[in-house]
Amino acid sequence: MNVLYLIHGHENFSVGGAENAAFSLFREIQGRDGINAWILAAVHTSKEVLAHGELRSVEGTDREYLIGTSCEWFRFTNAHISSIRRSLQRLLGHINPDVIHLQHYVHFGIDIIPLLQTLCPKAKIVVTLHEYLSLCRHNGQMVATHTLKLCEKATPLACSMCYPENSTSDFFLRHHYIRTILESCDALISPSTFLIDRYRNCGIDHPNFLMIENGLPNHFNLSTRDRVCSTFSDKLNRFAYFGQLNLYKGPLLLLKAVYLLQEQGIQNFTVNIYGANLEQQPEEFQEEFKLFHDKVRDRVLLKGSYRQSELETLMQENDWVVVPSIWWENSPVVIQEAMYYGRPVIGSNIGGTAEKVNGHGGLTFTARSEGALAGVLEKAMGNTSLHQALRLEIPQPITASDCADIHSTLYRRLLAEAEAPFATAR
Repeated sequence: MNVLYLIHGHENFSVGGAENAAFSLFREIQGRDGINAWILAAVHTSKEVLAHGELRSVEGTDREYLIGTSCEWFRFTNAHISSIRRSLQRLLGHINPDVIHLQHYVHFGIDIIPLLQTLCPKAKIVVTLHEYLSLCRHNGQMVATHTLKLCEKATPLACSMCYPENSTSDFFLRHHYIRTILESCDALISPSTFLIDRYRNCGIDHPNFLMIENGLPNHFNLSTRDRVCSTFSDKLNRFAYFGQLNLYKGPLLLLKAVYLLQEQGIQNFTVNIYGANLEQQPEEFQEEFKLFHDKVRDRVLLKGSYRQSELETLMQENDWVVVPSIWWENSPVVIQEAMYYGRPVIGSNIGGTAEKVNGHGGLTFTARSEGALAGVLEKAMGNTSLHQALRLEIPQPITASDCADIHSTLYRRLLAEAEAPFATAR
């Protein structure tokens, strides 16, 4: 079986959850059950590395390719699809894929899907949806642009209120266009049930809409995991935040919760924030973040960005992991990472975060409420019985190997179902 993966960025140049998931699956499934795998990564033409449609193999391997491309961000259409077509014809002719799995359509354009269906009519098309971009123009946040109110459902009227430059008809046609393409695929995948429900609620459904959690990459060290899982401070008062320093991930909410605790005279704890790119955020957010950090700098340490290879050590330096997102999320990989190392998670009680935390060795608090978060942090401090009970609830995280097995089974089922009518006819 020949499988071609498409991803919107190469791991050497673009760091993100979708990229990590795609390359982890690509490497793990290679050679498994006779599978031959290739991966094609988009390089945005704004980087001025590759021109539109320019195809190049990655140095040192004949299994990884790069292609220059870009798309607009309303309907995700590619104005240079003809250039992409010529390059794809050459690559597809070389690979002859049985399955084409898009781990993202951004940069390629969602119109690459019907193009692939035309160029490879026998290939099964699978798409993994990592967020809500297909539903929401606001970077897929499903949060109102002006009020920051959580959006329960994408509708033409609600969307045009956020973006009045686009009419309700524009959004209706956008939704119909994207829905038609996604529902024409052979399978859709999401790492959370919440995302599947949200898409269905917005009118995008599929009989093969499957929940498959992203597997943890193979660099996670099984030989030292047990030791890390049993290493905690006596006071259980060290909290960690891992992620981007932006409004939606909730680090500012965490600072405000710490400030409330400090004002109540509760000071015997520390919060380590591992994250970066504050300087890339809106100035208003930067100023408020710095203001509250100045108030709690004795409690909160800004540790900067981190590498995946450092995660084991960093987890040992903390007792709890906080995921205070103020948006829906899908399946934050930091939750899997924390659970892998036996760290209970304190997360928002909405969306994908709640799905992955509730009943799975974690605590939730009322989303967007610094008071509620402060209360849970206080409850957790030094609470040995609670910490132990939560650790016993933590499930075994899915590995890259598990993930590859599940995908391999799916691919073979799709191909077998396609063959069945012909076998019956014979």
